[in-house]
Amino acid sequence: MTTISESAMLGALASEFPGYAFSTQRTWEGVSLIAVRHEGSAQPGLYVVITPDLDEMRRTLLESTGLEDENPGR
Repeated sequence: MTTISESAMLGALASEFPGYAFSTQRTWEGVSLIAVRHEGSAQPGLYVVITPDLDEMRRTLLESTGLEDENPGR
């Protein structure tokens, strides 16, 4: 993973997944990324994703939104 600033990383995620609000949280192991769906839990699908891995965050959100087929090679 390329090292980028937290604000750039969160901005890139927010642009790619506008249905989610992104933040970070310091943990014992470092920093975790948090994605929370804007519409809350009233809609089906993922409500929140928490992971320290940017690639895992993207992959999980792509799979949950059905966009993984639109972004081959990512």
